[in-house]
Parts: sequence; C-alpha cells; structure tokens
Amino acid sequence: MATSTGGEDTMWNAIKRKRHARHPEPEEPQVRDEPKAAAEAADIVCDRCKRSVLQDDSDGWNVVLDKGYAVGFLCPDCQTAEENAEAEVHEATLDYGAGQMDEDGRVRWPQKGSSNSIAVGGHGAMRENKAIHLLVSLEPPVLHVAVGPQSDARLSALFENEVCRKAVHEEMSRKGAEPGTRDLAYLVDSDMDATEVWVVEDQAMAVGGAGAHKLLVICSPDIDPHLLGTFAPEYADSMREAIHAQR
Repeated sequence: MATSTGGEDTMWNAIKRKRHARHPEPEEPQVRDEPKAAAEAADIVCDRCKRSVLQDDSDGWNVVLDKGYAVGFLCPDCQTAEENAEAEVHEATLDYGAGQMDEDGRVRWPQKGSSNSIAVGGHGAMRENKAIHLLVSLEPPVLHVAVGPQSDARLSALFENEVCRKAVHEEMSRKGAEPGTRDLAYLVDSDMDATEVWVVEDQAMAVGGAGAHKLLVICSPDIDPHLLGTFAPEYADSMREAIHAQR
C-alpha cells in the first residue's frame, strides 16, 4: 500500500529508519540538525528508479507499507495512477502530523478530525448535578472525558481504545467511583452538541421524566462520527440504533 507523506520531517525520519530494522526497543528523542537530516535523507531511495530524495524534494513521495510496516519508497514519477489516487485519498483523510508507531514498528495515522490524545478530569456540571456520571467531548486532537465520584466505575468499558479505557478507569478509581448495577439506555436529544455525549442517572433525575433506574447515554442525532468511534462497537451500535429509531 502506498501512503502519501509529503515533506513531513523528511518522511518522518524515513519512517524511523524503517523502525531500526524493526528493532523493538523504544528510541530516544534526538535533536535534529540540518547535516544529519541531509544524511538521513540519503537512504530514501525510490524502489523503482533508484532516485534518492536528495535529487528531488520529498513532496509527493510515498511510503510503501506492508501490513503496517514501512518497506520502501516511491517517487512521484514512478507511482501508478492507482497508487497516486490512493495516496491522495489518504492525504485527504489521514492526519500525517499525528503518526504513531507501535512497539513492533507498525505505522498508524489517525483520521483527520479524530482524537489522538485524551484528557481526563472533572467538570463543573458534575459538581452541580450528581445525576451526571460522565461527560465526553471531542476537540481534535484531544478527547476530553470528565468523571465524578458518583460515576459508575463500569463506564470505562464504554470505550473502544485501550489507552482511553485505562485512563478513564484510573481517573474513576482515583475519585472513588464504584461499580453500580444499572443497565444502559440510550436517548437521542436534538439539543445536544454533536461533539458531546453525556451519561446521566435516569430521566427522573436528569430531565424530569419517569425514573427508570437506568444510566442514560445521551447523544445528538448528528453526533460527530469520530466521537462515536471512540466507543466500543456494541455501545456505538446501540447509539446508532437509537438515532435510527428516532428518525
């Protein structure tokens, strides 16, 4: 698969020197200087015509990935129409400024507009209304999650991402949240911000309806798909079903 990288930091240090030949040890951050950057660029060579990036600039060059591993490079002149089209799609949809590499050297880029970091803590609304258990909002590139001591500790399982789930669980534990016994219900509210999800006690405490002794997951019918994507599939699917039923 060919992936466009443009001139991002000399192709992300040539995809971290192809991850030190897939060496699993973490790399120490280094201060870059121009002579070193030029020397590093010398090993960015087109797999087809063997031209180095030093004879050109890196704009339009693609990194060739195989199952997430960087295995080579292609200059603009050697890319097929299909490879170029694929790279343009990736350029339009992926955030190349937020690339991550796992311990085995596989490369991952998040979708543009999605979150690539998380901030957890409290929120003033939760101190004022003990019916509120969880607040989730998205301000790319940060996913914000607020919890309180009244939160149901099981709510950390809502999240798909392991890092996010762990961070929320640790914050709930720090604030003394304990597991409850209630089920989740879903409420679609057209007055909600599309970049927010609230989890509240039940209708009686939250919006004045008949109490159901449930935790209500409240979302907008126009919820940001990137925010919906932070939830585990079963919960994301339940929100989609609730939205579909409302329409």
